[in-house]
Amino acid sequence: MFVLGILLGACGGSSAGSGAARPSSPSTAPGPHSPEELAGAKVYDSQGQAHACAKPQSDCPQIKPETDFLDQCRLRGYQTRRCGCDTLCSGNAATSSPHYDAAGKARDCEPETTGCELPQASAAFQDACNEAQHRLVACGCEWLCDGPLRK
Repeated sequence: MFVLGILLGACGGSSAGSGAARPSSPSTAPGPHSPEELAGAKVYDSQGQAHACAKPQSDCPQIKPETDFLDQCRLRGYQTRRCGCDTLCSGNAATSSPHYDAAGKARDCEPETTGCELPQASAAFQDACNEAQHRLVACGCEWLCDGPLRK
């Protein structure tokens, strides 16, 4: 009982009036939110070359976007960013990171096929991917795990 009283007293002593610093909420945490704050951030082109992100420009010529590159950027969990007149990737999407099928075999992840009806992934495959702390990703016209399955 004595220990419980001390613990309760210690908790009660750190109330709002104590002046202790409180962690900021996620919405007020510093970080790159505006194009100006992204200027200079490291970004990558479709060849895997690193660049410093330039402030977006409004007077850019019409350029056909590299959809395969942008798809790979997003599939690998990165963000696309407008830098100057280009759309670049926040990570190096040119590097090949294998995905894994239900048998645990490493496979390349192709961009999701449009007009394809993805088959239902088995519950065992979903569980194995989740237990390995990965997620299922639509690759081509099939589901693959974005990391290796546990053995």
